[in-house]
Amino acid sequence: MNDSPEKPMKPQRLARPEAARNAAPPEGPGADAEPKGIALYHDMRVEEDFAKCATRLFSILKKAAAMNPGAPRYLYLDIQGHRNAAGGYDADALEIIREFLLGFLGPYLTEISTPLYQAKNPEPQREDIPDVLNIGDPDRAHAYDHRELPVRGRDSQPDRRKSRPPVRAIADYLGLDEPICLICWQAPVERAHVVPESLGGSNDVRNFALLCPRHHREAPDVADAEAFWSWVDYACERDGHMKWEGVEPETLARAERVGLRIETSGPVRKSVRHFDRVRDELVRHYGWCPEDFAGGNHWGALMEEFHTVMESATSTHFNVAKKASTEAWAFEVARRRLRDGATEREADDDRPEVSSRPPVELAERTMHKSPGSGGARSLADAARRADIAIEAAALVRDIIGSTGVSSAEDVLRGVREEVADRTAQFDRLADELMRQTACRHCGHAIARIGDAPWRHIAAAPMSRGCRAASFDRDGTWDDSLDRAWKASPSKTYR
Repeated sequence: MNDSPEKPMKPQRLARPEAARNAAPPEGPGADAEPKGIALYHDMRVEEDFAKCATRLFSILKKAAAMNPGAPRYLYLDIQGHRNAAGGYDADALEIIREFLLGFLGPYLTEISTPLYQAKNPEPQREDIPDVLNIGDPDRAHAYDHRELPVRGRDSQPDRRKSRPPVRAIADYLGLDEPICLICWQAPVERAHVVPESLGGSNDVRNFALLCPRHHREAPDVADAEAFWSWVDYACERDGHMKWEGVEPETLARAERVGLRIETSGPVRKSVRHFDRVRDELVRHYGWCPEDFAGGNHWGALMEEFHTVMESATSTHFNVAKKASTEAWAFEVARRRLRDGATEREADDDRPEVSSRPPVELAERTMHKSPGSGGARSLADAARRADIAIEAAALVRDIIGSTGVSSAEDVLRGVREEVADRTAQFDRLADELMRQTACRHCGHAIARIGDAPWRHIAAAPMSRGCRAASFDRDGTWDDSLDRAWKASPSKTYR
């Protein structure tokens, strides 16, 4: 949906839930026979996109129907930010207001109030609410095109101002009465670019957030504006307890007495190590599961895609080269790129493939530096046998395609079975022999085979710039990696 130039109505503060009781059916004879109306209120904050807002509105509706079945439901929606170049609401807000509320949730509500309209349901309120909300995105209108790694901002037609807007203007756009951090409500605040200037981000007020110094330094520096706002939304849930720091205990007690549940303590962060923070964010923010972190032959390809994303679609801020939020986004985009690439390869060619190159190269380097490493030799031999079987399958397939020899189909079938066996053997050995982690010097992936020293998975120039890329734990230089610079061996390799 394109940005609409339509101006919203004069922003009047919507009735809050406590005031909404006036909209409930009036008391009178027979009024006790009808359940009292219930007000549902949601503020579509600037960090919410269409999917998050729709999911939360649906969750509010389901909870209200479960707690007060049959009670008239009155929904009140506020919207902060989400403006287009003409000053009207952007595509996400308009889709929520016009299509999701009226077209989907409308039949299950008695009345809807939004900044654009107030509508009553002409039919009796329905109670057959679906169990699950499925949000499809067939046109990729709300998705980042990870295949092209473009710079995408919310401001499709940004204001070409050269200076940054004042803090007060950003606070007004975000719907804040006072300039405070969007995540923890603390002050002072800093003006944080949504899409960094180094990636083409503008000085439009829509390309700014107000964050405290701590959260500003944690925020991702990526090419996708929606990824930035998604991280803000995630951080609001992770650090929501910080909003209540300094609040008087009597105030918290009064809130508890009226039924408001306030979390004043947050989750304990498991580790301060960089890769552990990245792992934690991948799990909690992007929903990674243990299988996504498994080693084996796919991890080298993932690391290659990760570095491609980091170089093309991320930036640095405050001279901080490593940010957990930035690297977590890059890992997630790399995973999507690999997944789409694998799908395209399967559609174009049914040849069995194995992404064994990084482990094979690593095994060969290990054999070169540690000739007595039996694990590295076994892994390299298994990878070579798998490659030979794959090449044989490709040769037989080409013979069938060029000469039409039907008897070769049986040969191809047998070779394919051999490919599966060889590949399974390689995968099993890789899982048994290889351990992987991140280098503490440069953050790139390192692995060890058996008891051999730790080595970088990727060859230069990807690992160039890290002394550990060419200096091994055993105190010798790894001559298989090209070095474009000179460096003394580090005193310790932790």
